[in-house]
Amino acid sequence: MVSQTSSTYLRLPEKEDVDALDYSIKLADWYSKSKSQKLRKSKGQFFTPKEVSIFMANLITVRHNDIRLLDPGAGVGTLSAAFCSRVSNLPKITLTLDAYENDPNLVSLLRKVLEACRSELESKGHEFRYRIYENDFILHNKQYFGEENNSSDSERPFYNFILANPPYYKLNRESPQANIMRRFISGHPNMYALFMALSAKMLVPNGEMVFITPRSLCSGLYYRKFREWFLKTVSIDHIHIFESRRDVFEKDGVLQENIIIKAKKSEGTKNITISTSKTKSFHDLRSIEASSSDVIFHKNGDIFIRIPSSEHEVKILRLVDSWPNTLKNLGLEISTGPVVVFRTKKNLRSKFNEREKEAPLLWMHNFQNMKITWPLTKNKKPSAMGINESTKSLLLPVKNYVLVKRFSSKEQKRRLYAAVLLKKDFHFDLVGIENHVNYIHKINGELTTLEALGIASLLNTSLIDRYFRLLNGNTQVNATDVRSLPLPDLHMIEDIGKRISVQVTDQAVLDEMASEILGLNGIFENIKAGVMP
Repeated sequence: MVSQTSSTYLRLPEKEDVDALDYSIKLADWYSKSKSQKLRKSKGQFFTPKEVSIFMANLITVRHNDIRLLDPGAGVGTLSAAFCSRVSNLPKITLTLDAYENDPNLVSLLRKVLEACRSELESKGHEFRYRIYENDFILHNKQYFGEENNSSDSERPFYNFILANPPYYKLNRESPQANIMRRFISGHPNMYALFMALSAKMLVPNGEMVFITPRSLCSGLYYRKFREWFLKTVSIDHIHIFESRRDVFEKDGVLQENIIIKAKKSEGTKNITISTSKTKSFHDLRSIEASSSDVIFHKNGDIFIRIPSSEHEVKILRLVDSWPNTLKNLGLEISTGPVVVFRTKKNLRSKFNEREKEAPLLWMHNFQNMKITWPLTKNKKPSAMGINESTKSLLLPVKNYVLVKRFSSKEQKRRLYAAVLLKKDFHFDLVGIENHVNYIHKINGELTTLEALGIASLLNTSLIDRYFRLLNGNTQVNATDVRSLPLPDLHMIEDIGKRISVQVTDQAVLDEMASEILGLNGIFENIKAGVMP
């Protein structure tokens, strides 16, 4: 099998004197060079690195010698090869593997790897059988979501272990996969969540599944239905998080926060192991045992998966969790700026003209520390919009608001950035808020100046920023996640507002003032130092 890239033909590598796992890595590298990154990305093909595959296979607890293993997104078979290597030195086992791969370009490579696995296992006295299904994993197994479905049904295979690096791509809501698994769909989630849901159904009691996925499943509206169902069906036993967003799939240019998650088909456990490493080498591996109640978090009818990686971070969670309120309890709401630029281009203005019926338009770049600076242009973005019938629903009456950036970069010092828009300082009747900005407002009435200053200041503290990062691994600040944030009593928020003005730009000063009012005894200094009292 020979593929062409540009004008160069790449020869398919021979197995030579390498084991099955290393052979799978050679084939994955060959395939990646043979096919364009654009093509592989369209199919969600990001091959599992060797070190990650070994780590994932070692998370499996092997207690018996008759094993059924499923690899639902097999690719070239690296995860399967890692598992075969994992069990090869055990007393005699019988291993039956079902592998799914519906890309014809990969099936022949997968078969080569599994034949190498067979040779290695049989040479050590084990029995190994495998089947390759050249089918869509979801469509081929839709019967598992029928009304009558349990692990005693002999016509449907169920598995002791499932290892998976599922495909990563946005799901078309009209696709047949979405129709089959509609109960898990909100908005446009990623295909990997459907792989996880179906795999959970295919486990035997006490079976184990280990997946590597983006962290996005842990929070946010898109995965809310999935989390609710998944956490009722299986219990999380172990989560591993990589501090680097680039390292795991660096060959594919993937920039995202990845986690490895192990779950069991059993009742919930009291503790969950959280491990951390900076990179996929795992040389600096660290782990803690966290209470499941610290990791699985219920708030406002939603459920979240939080990932503290130290005892210090567990204490932060418990401290903020002890606060009694949320925005809703305080009569507040957070909404997303209604101005979607490409939908109303004809109404946008590069500069504000006070002689015309126009309103200011606020963007993320208008945040200057904790205040809103307007006009302030960046990258030729419009700074105003016309006032007419078509923009009536897009413009807000000028009141006291707390504005929160919806996006930040991983490398920025904080994930949360809040600023206040005060009516007394903003002499207009209407204002447009661009869609990359969230705004906090009072449901019936208007935020007082002290409330607005207090909430913005609290959101800008190191404590809340660290708490939020444990809840949300994305660089996007979802309104759903802000709604779930615990808040102290309103009189404390107002006291913070009295002490802190929009002129406070030093993080240490902000943290010290908030610490004193909240009675946290210097906790912000400990957060900066990475320790807790």
